[in-house]
Amino acid sequence: MAEPRTADAVAGTTAMVETAIRPRKVPSTMDEYIKAVQRRRAEFHPSDEARTTQRGYVVDPVGAAPHGAPIHAMTMSLDASILLTGGADGYVRWYDLFASLNGKNMLTQNLRNTFVEGVSKGGVLTTWWGHSHWETDEDMQQARDVPYSPVHSLACQRDALWGVSGGEAGHINLWGLRHGPGSTRHVFRQHKGPVSALALDPTETCLLSGGWDRGVHQWDLQTGKIVRSYEGHSGQISDVVFRPTGTPYPSSWASSPEEANDELDVDMSLIKDSSPQADDELEKELKRTLAEETSSDKSDEQDPALASDRDADGEAEGEADNDSLFGDEEDKDGVEDKMHVDEEEEDGDADGDTDMDEPLAKETKAETSADAKLTLPTKPTSTGISLVLPGQRADDAPKAPTASNPTPALKETVTKSLPKPLFGSMNVSWQYDADVSTFSSDVMLTSTLSGQVLLWDRRVDTKNKHGVRALALPQGTPPWCAGVCWNHAGDKIYVGRRNETVEEWDVRMLPDASRPDTVDRSQFGRAPKHVNTLHLPRGSGPVSSVAMMPNNRHIVCGSFDNVRLWDMQASADVDVPFKIVAGHHGGTISQILIDPCARFLLTSSGDRGWFSSSTETLLLHEIMTL
Repeated sequence: MAEPRTADAVAGTTAMVETAIRPRKVPSTMDEYIKAVQRRRAEFHPSDEARTTQRGYVVDPVGAAPHGAPIHAMTMSLDASILLTGGADGYVRWYDLFASLNGKNMLTQNLRNTFVEGVSKGGVLTTWWGHSHWETDEDMQQARDVPYSPVHSLACQRDALWGVSGGEAGHINLWGLRHGPGSTRHVFRQHKGPVSALALDPTETCLLSGGWDRGVHQWDLQTGKIVRSYEGHSGQISDVVFRPTGTPYPSSWASSPEEANDELDVDMSLIKDSSPQADDELEKELKRTLAEETSSDKSDEQDPALASDRDADGEAEGEADNDSLFGDEEDKDGVEDKMHVDEEEEDGDADGDTDMDEPLAKETKAETSADAKLTLPTKPTSTGISLVLPGQRADDAPKAPTASNPTPALKETVTKSLPKPLFGSMNVSWQYDADVSTFSSDVMLTSTLSGQVLLWDRRVDTKNKHGVRALALPQGTPPWCAGVCWNHAGDKIYVGRRNETVEEWDVRMLPDASRPDTVDRSQFGRAPKHVNTLHLPRGSGPVSSVAMMPNNRHIVCGSFDNVRLWDMQASADVDVPFKIVAGHHGGTISQILIDPCARFLLTSSGDRGWFSSSTETLLLHEIMTL
């Protein structure tokens, strides 16, 4: 016999039935997906010990992945589970990084003998595919057999859904990763030479590409078309890097994933205005700049003589010191470089070298000054003789030049030449003086093999097509740059040079105290400050790649002979402020990668198509915090 039910039991049953019958609010699937993605991405960040350590790191080699061809580029997913490499053989290789570091595939004894002690694990290759050179979309649709093109650059979506690769023929292939690995979905065609640099913006809706044709283009990944081009580069593009957002990592004591997600605010904060006050100031600055440029243009149009002079010369006098190779920054010893250089004394080489052109320039200047002393008569000394050609009437014969019928001026022959490298801060013609340190992730950095390092802001439509700032070239530094990087705070830039040095620049753009206060600062502008120069040992070779550690104090420098971990704040009594990272020796470092959690360091060796030697090996290192 069933026991009688109490009043509380009956009430509870009734409430459950009412709850089941009551219609539930359907949640937004896209909102839930975005929140899940943000929570997952927020988990990948360096530990507190790695970000705050002052003693440094221990970097030990544990594995290697021989390729048999120079490795030009690398990229990895956000969780570091997928590693992609591309090289001169035209193949893109997919490695399982976790399986490789866990020793799923060990190197043979013969291969171990070619590396330093400790390198025993081999790379676990998941799959590979070729970078097909599709001339037209019809070839891709009909799946025709096409040749493979050497891979010069790679970029991967953070969740490893898709990736892009830049080839030697100038095409950029978009292919799938998790669904149909290696299957080409679209081809971007614009570059006329090898695509040497690829970078995805923080929202992953735009792609930046740079090539040997000196072009940098911004692609809209929704439409597959170019939305903007960044001109003004004088050499082959070596790197394109976006400025870090400087967003703090989630606190380790956050009570819930939602709080950590609110602190990080991944991606969504990039779409919205993160600093309205800074944006308002920037908008006011841009309006003032636009008004000044408009007024100057109108004054030029009202003065025909000035407009004709500028058309003949090609540029205004205010832009004369744009061609200065060494800018207007002060050297480390306090001696100020020469700001204004006569146009006759400048070197016209595209690489900025001052070599055998100097004597020729002096001779040309002397001849010009001598010719300037000769004065031509204002009136003709004779009436001239009219020459009548056979079959021509006397009335049609050419007349001698007179005051009323002057001789027409000959058009100047336009000589095509490469643009001169732009070094140093901008002068009065730029009329732009906003502080780059307050900008968002729209600020990016481009470098060329001719030594240029330019700062761009995608929100600024610069009419002069030369960016918003340019790093000066220190005195005695050859114009060459193959690798640059930001620190994690986004306020400093590190540039690797050919003369075995690494330059440190502060982009907070402090005003120059040596200039008088009476001078308007917009006339000179505030430029990035050259803070320090790290001098590698003599014979190290060019510094081709640099990477910053999470504590913003140690930097990894890859040169021809070795890879070094440099302490930039080492005390003066320390004889050697760096440690050798074992593994690499005797080859050009094409790229240095550090995973987002700062647990692994990867180095690849390849000449990137610039005719150098290579070890053709990918080395795997493990990072431990002291």
